[in-house]
Amino acid sequence: MGYTVKGNLRACLYLDLYETLDKVQVNIYKVTSDIKVAHDYKNELHVLSKAAIEYKSKNLLGTGYTDSEGNFLIDICDSYKEGEIEIDLVIKDKQPSKQKFKPIHFTAKRLMPVWRSNNETKEYSWNYSFSLQFWSQVRKQFDIWTIVGSVKSIEDRKIPVEGVLVSAMDVDWIKDDFLGSALSDSKGRFRIDYKSIDYKQTYLSPLISIETPISSIPGPGVYFKISTSEGILLYEENRAMGKTQERKNISRCFNIDLYI
Repeated sequence: MGYTVKGNLRACLYLDLYETLDKVQVNIYKVTSDIKVAHDYKNELHVLSKAAIEYKSKNLLGTGYTDSEGNFLIDICDSYKEGEIEIDLVIKDKQPSKQKFKPIHFTAKRLMPVWRSNNETKEYSWNYSFSLQFWSQVRKQFDIWTIVGSVKSIEDRKIPVEGVLVSAMDVDWIKDDFLGSALSDSKGRFRIDYKSIDYKQTYLSPLISIETPISSIPGPGVYFKISTSEGILLYEENRAMGKTQERKNISRCFNIDLYI
């Protein structure tokens, strides 16, 4: 009888906002007594070393990838005769950037599956949501910054505005930096991902830019522009907004509501 592990993966991005983990490699390993328990680091990201990954490879039972909805299904090799397994994830930086970040490989969970018979196979389902605390550490590995928010009607401040292009700008001394843009969806929501290099530019970039360790990078000072998908400007904040207390040095994940 064969064995199959399936499930769904997501992570907390901001408060009650979650994102699906798509295109993530999922590895299933057989647990042996000589493999150290890596998942004891509660809410702490522990990236496996190259040596640890190579050592575990002899116990690999199966591998697969999550789809666009975060779902995965992996058939376990015939050598498995039940017992503890470890589920590892290999995550890559999906955002295009001049900076190159190596994939990170970590153990998500060690567990004893409770198998359910399904015709000629036994199945185990593992659905998991990573906490905000943990997922923030993963995002920091790839220097990912995010602005999430919504566009609503200024008349009642409730009706969502769909299909407008929201652009985020960073106030700079000489030339303001373009962080990114995104179209609002049917609920007026938008999401802009960017890197610290996008707002660390100087007037001599790319020859010279401000080099700061990722762990101590201050956030940008942001203001917004909203236009139609054809480029007609609908709304533009004064750049001085980027210097106000609530907009300067924004956090790695920043949430805002805009009204037009």
